[in-house]
Amino acid sequence: MYSLQQIAEIGNAKFIGATNNKVSIFLNDSRALQSPVDTLFIALKTQRNDGHNYIPDLIEKGVSSFLIQEHAFDVSKFKNAGVSFVVSADPLKTMQTLAAYHRKQFSIPVIGITGSNGKTVVKEWLYQLLKSNFSICRSPKSYNSQIGVPLSVLNLNHSHTLAIFEAGISLPNEMDVLAEIISPTIGVFTSIGSAHDEGFDTREQKINEKLKLITTCDKKVINGLHKHQLTSQTLKNVLIVSEFDDADLRINFVNDTLELKGAAANYHYKIPFSDKASILNISTCVAVLMQMGFKENDIAQRLLSLQSVALRLEIKNGINNALIINDYYNSDLDSIKIALNYLAQQNRRVRKVVIVSDLEQSGISANSLYKQLAELFTQNKIDLVVGIGKEISNHKPLFKANSLFFADTQSFINQFKLINYQFSEASILLKGARSFGFENISRLLQLKSHDTVFEINLNKLINNVNYYRSLISSNVKLMCMVKAMGYGSGGAEIAKTLQHIGVNYLAVAYADEGVELRQSQVTLPIMVMSPEEDALEDIINYQLEPEIYSFKVLSAFVKKLDALGVTEPYPIHLKIDTGMHRLGFEEKDLEQLISELKNYPQLKVRSVFSHLAGTDNPALDEFTKEQIHIFEKVYSAIELTLNYSVLKHICNSGGITRFKDAHYDMVRLGIGMYGIGVQADEQSKLENVGSLITRISQIKKVDKEQTVGYNRNGKLDKDTAIATIPIGYADGFSRMLGNGKHGVYINGKFCKTVGNICMDMCMIDITGMDCKEGDEVIIFENAEQIHKMAEALNSISYEVLTNVSARVKRVYVQE
Repeated sequence: MYSLQQIAEIGNAKFIGATNNKVSIFLNDSRALQSPVDTLFIALKTQRNDGHNYIPDLIEKGVSSFLIQEHAFDVSKFKNAGVSFVVSADPLKTMQTLAAYHRKQFSIPVIGITGSNGKTVVKEWLYQLLKSNFSICRSPKSYNSQIGVPLSVLNLNHSHTLAIFEAGISLPNEMDVLAEIISPTIGVFTSIGSAHDEGFDTREQKINEKLKLITTCDKKVINGLHKHQLTSQTLKNVLIVSEFDDADLRINFVNDTLELKGAAANYHYKIPFSDKASILNISTCVAVLMQMGFKENDIAQRLLSLQSVALRLEIKNGINNALIINDYYNSDLDSIKIALNYLAQQNRRVRKVVIVSDLEQSGISANSLYKQLAELFTQNKIDLVVGIGKEISNHKPLFKANSLFFADTQSFINQFKLINYQFSEASILLKGARSFGFENISRLLQLKSHDTVFEINLNKLINNVNYYRSLISSNVKLMCMVKAMGYGSGGAEIAKTLQHIGVNYLAVAYADEGVELRQSQVTLPIMVMSPEEDALEDIINYQLEPEIYSFKVLSAFVKKLDALGVTEPYPIHLKIDTGMHRLGFEEKDLEQLISELKNYPQLKVRSVFSHLAGTDNPALDEFTKEQIHIFEKVYSAIELTLNYSVLKHICNSGGITRFKDAHYDMVRLGIGMYGIGVQADEQSKLENVGSLITRISQIKKVDKEQTVGYNRNGKLDKDTAIATIPIGYADGFSRMLGNGKHGVYINGKFCKTVGNICMDMCMIDITGMDCKEGDEVIIFENAEQIHKMAEALNSISYEVLTNVSARVKRVYVQE
């Protein structure tokens, strides 16, 4: 715990405030606030955001300690608010300096991990392998950046006997800072790959920059490099493990056995994984344990219980309108804090429930451990806690009254029918150690569905949004389109994520979509693009903002406002038709529109906008420029008459990248957010968000000249292996894709359809394929596959995504 005065002195900053508060929690994301009294909020300015904007709201929530940038925030406004500040020329540098100072207060072994791939997996596996011997502080998630590393190191306290931190860089000289903060005693280099090549002149430069973390360590482990790539200093006390001939331990894998061949001895370990990445990462972990003095037999026993690392959370719809968040692969305080933050972000049900197992944590007394856990649940306003395990059950007096306890998972399952009413209308977080088998609880709680799922990767969604944010200036707002169930991805889940990352506006097609978002606790402004007359009352009652595109809609909306007694100016959005000829006021309507707006004081024009017809087609650029010209004339006249400024927006996804001079006050992001670009360069920057996946139900051998499917349309000219998969036209796999006109992907190979597509299933030619019943089948998982499916349908990617029917289960994943 540090006082603000101490932080100022250590970090070359100054202290301003009446109270020299003491803090133990360091926070740079205002949405993750848990304990206001003990928290120092670090206000960082980035290219896309400014943490100083969140200070007033945090003060209202009880935070009284802030690290701010000089001249970036007016502290005089809060002189009487009991708030104190550490003012720095560079808050990030102050935080890094404090973290480096904090690290020096500990003489425990510290493992520092770097490399292109495998850092987080190696860190988590080392935690699994060593947790029985040490009380371990480790980086949360993938906290390995210039911000993440100091936040991780500041978690160190005197109960810890070992620390494991990862460090990632994308530019030269970044590792100098991280190496000083982590100051590892054991250095680990996991691999070298192409990630972040663009930030360095050569691959050799990138290797040397990464090696700065481990060069001076007492002991080192390096995987994936040749000895000639290392300096004499790096070669001291190093154990090199790789597939190369010059390695100290050469990797070989046969059946389920990892063999490490050394000059003096060979080592053999049974391991529970067989994929190449896992073999390499386990080899790195084994070498670390060897460097720490563990014997071969001891290492072998520990490896047998190694469990896969879940790098992402899963969200699924549950029974009784519940929402299930699966994170049941580990259970310790740090990972629980992260999961509770996510629960708060995604919570859109009436109640919050946590089902938690005994904690896997040593070095701290059980009473203290479960007391901290109970306090976490209280701080996060959890409505029901379900504790599973003997240890947590022994400490149930620490938890508030609305808690249930069971000796083991099976006891919970046995009594579930008696208590299942308590999980209705709830967001339910499952947080358990793997040994407790919480996947059985997940199956019990989730809605039953068939094997076809639409997997939505929320990290990729966020990355895509951030790419488009990088193309617009900081004063341009971002409206995101979540109509048509979020382009098939699920409106509420997508909207909650967009709200969490701070977009400015959402847009839906119809009022009922907006109502669903409001009922899911989405508070962002929402524009309704097709406000039907019978839905106007819902629009007003749920504080949605209608697009007004005709005099008829304008008049109807004003009448509804009057009927409901609304007198405060209500926000509307004026749609201008500049050449799309779909909806909107035309330029010739301008005089009448201005006249009518003057007569309606109960309206507040929030924005004026138009829709570009051909931003993805360079051949239409002159027409696009003419649309922009008309729009500028119209909005200028409207603003002049209104005598106040309105938001102006005309650019869709294609316009954002191709018409940067027309960004105005706001841009509208649609298909690009989901990973579909309008040009090759743009597409290379995007990640596909949705993957449609199913499994093989049955495999048959069908003889030559037999037929497959309805109307005997699938005529076979050879003996054929047929796989039936549970997806049909009722799921969004169109009948137009049958009879070999398209196909699916099994083990990376394209397999064509045979016969007609049925309502609930279809048949695939898998002749010559090495596959079995239950194997995964990819309908699409990247933009190229979506485009090919669209071509087969003589359509566009939009239709492919929005055609995935509501009965296909959406599964949301996030790291």
